[in-house]
Amino acid sequence: MITKTDPDIIISYLEDYSGLKGGFADRVYLPSSSQEIAELLKDCSASRTPVTVSGAGTGVTGGRIPYGGAVVSLENLNKIMAMRKIKELATLIVQPAARVSQVKNFALINGLIYPPDPTETSSFIGGNVSTNASGSRGLKYGSTRKYVTRLKIVLTTGEILNLKRGEIFASSEGFFKVPLEKRLLEFKLPSYKLPNIKSAAGYYNYPGMDLIDLFIGHEGTLGVFTEIELKLLPSPEKLLAGIAFFSSEQSSWEFVRETRDTLKPASLEYFDHNALALLMTDYPQVPPNARAAIFFEHETTEASESLVLGKYSGLFVKYGVNPERVWLSSGARDLEAFREFRHRLPEKVNEIVKKNGFAKTGTDIAVPDAGFSEMMAYYYELLEASGIQHLIFGHIGENHMHANLLPSSETDYNKSREIYKKLAAKAIALGGTVSAEHGIGKVKHSFLEQLVGREGMLEMAGIKKAFDPACILGLDNIFPKELLQSR
Repeated sequence: MITKTDPDIIISYLEDYSGLKGGFADRVYLPSSSQEIAELLKDCSASRTPVTVSGAGTGVTGGRIPYGGAVVSLENLNKIMAMRKIKELATLIVQPAARVSQVKNFALINGLIYPPDPTETSSFIGGNVSTNASGSRGLKYGSTRKYVTRLKIVLTTGEILNLKRGEIFASSEGFFKVPLEKRLLEFKLPSYKLPNIKSAAGYYNYPGMDLIDLFIGHEGTLGVFTEIELKLLPSPEKLLAGIAFFSSEQSSWEFVRETRDTLKPASLEYFDHNALALLMTDYPQVPPNARAAIFFEHETTEASESLVLGKYSGLFVKYGVNPERVWLSSGARDLEAFREFRHRLPEKVNEIVKKNGFAKTGTDIAVPDAGFSEMMAYYYELLEASGIQHLIFGHIGENHMHANLLPSSETDYNKSREIYKKLAAKAIALGGTVSAEHGIGKVKHSFLEQLVGREGMLEMAGIKKAFDPACILGLDNIFPKELLQSR
């Protein structure tokens, strides 16, 4: 197994997009097989050496940043291994460091799609599974969880779990019995209840759940993925896309509600006026007095495209959109340009973060339909009073918004964190979640505790100890490592 100890090499494994500082590690291991990982984890368990699994570095919550011990980089486990087709079902077996772009391109060549659509297509599939990533097409297709049919997982005991969806479920009393190579692992589901909406906040926990779902969103705390099997779907015949610019935020929200509920689009994405102002430096054709924009995608056929376009046109008129303020795709090139417009925004934000020298505070909050308008009003109330540069964008079709505060001083940074606490509390009061797709990582412990309580955090630590009795893996991800000593 390749081992790196040169500090100049290790430093590249000490950062991600979170801006979290101070990471350090003694060495980096680059295994190339499940067996190498199993032996390594057994040795690290025996010596109580902390281990942090490193993905592509595209995460925003500090999950891959180590604070001591060793890093296990999965970058050499990057192959697409095989595709299976059984009647109408197609699945793709990949290693964890296969990139989202690889998987999407492979599917496309075979007339299929891999539906999850995270912004960072350079991210590793393993990282996507670890955080239950979703993206702009989550409105139609849901999150990564829906497309994982099998996981091969190495535990820190050296045991290898080959887990297929539909094989192991929690009992009616909430207990799991997991047959391992030489023992039966038993544990009980936590008592906390998660909101019944899109969520990536802590360990998945619903009555009668499938065991595989515990590992989807585990953020590198329970085991190490070495194989992942993903469900693929048939490719749509055509895709209509556009960007509509609105004269008020409220009219854009009302357009979204009716469009989502009546036309069933694949995606609906929101940009507020501050987001548009930021993009205008690269896209001067953005209407200067637009208060909001909605990017939409809709799957059609040759026969239905004109009818669908007519329905959208009617809604534009209803909600006061000037037809000259609608950009519509006329082919694959336009569609790609619109997606670049959407993805350029996080890049612009990261440029400001780098210039300011302070990490952004970016929310990942989602709420039920009934709480959306109240949540949005609260966003603008707090953000506009803060005096900190800010913008709001995100997956409005799922009531899932990313409010970004971009502090340029330590005072503003601390103020932005206090604002996030208030926003998280509001979301929870409305029946929402503090993280819908990015996970908790090392930077959102307090927000997760607001959601599940102290007892819920301790229950998660108990589940971790069942799978990782030496307590070495992914320390400080999801909950503080000190909780592992509490019981």
